[in-house]
Formats: sequence, C-alpha cells, structure tokens
Amino acid sequence: MTLVEVSKREHCPACDATQVSNFVHVRPGSDVEVYVACAACKTFVARFSLRAYTCEDPYRSYLRFMRRRRMSSGAAAHKKADEYVKELWDGYARVKEVVQAREEEHSVEELLDGDD
Repeated sequence: MTLVEVSKREHCPACDATQVSNFVHVRPGSDVEVYVACAACKTFVARFSLRAYTCEDPYRSYLRFMRRRRMSSGAAAHKKADEYVKELWDGYARVKEVVQAREEEHSVEELLDGDD
C-alpha cells in the first residue's frame, strides 16, 4: 500500500459504529494517553498517545503551550497564536474533506505500518 494523504473515522471492531468515547489519561512526565471505546457497545477500539493537546478553544491551548516560552513581543506572540489557530482549523477542515471524498478502508495499524 502506497501511503498518500488519508483520513478515517474510528470504527468499532464489534459493531462497526463510529460513535466513540475518549478516555484521556494524564500522568506527569508521560505523553497523554487516549483510550477509545465504542459508545454503542462499550468495546475497546483503540489507544493512542499525544505529545500535545488542543481543546475547543485553540487560543487557550496555544497560550498554555506558550507559557513555557518567551516571545520578544506581544505582537509576535499574537501573530503566532493566529497562525496556530488557522493551522488547526485548516487541518480540521481538510480531514473532514478527505473523509467525505473517500474514507480510508485500511485499518489505522495498516496505515501506520505502510506495508504494501
């Protein structure tokens, strides 16, 4: 399989539903772990790790991230925040567009492995 840009919704392996619940697990010094369960039948679907997290308020997420860094000016920080938010919403729109055009049928594991 030659990997190109793909997007897919998680599907329950037991009932094929796409409605899921995410359980976010945070431990100091570790990447955030997200456990995914089927909202319909409660079956375990997946687990993944995050290095960064953005909530529904991307400016707040960006400011939390920037607390640990210094910027030379408020204008530079504001510009970076605007770029961050634009990139987030552009990426989100692109993922939805790709899924609508043709949702990937391979499993996430197959996509990550990149095997033919």
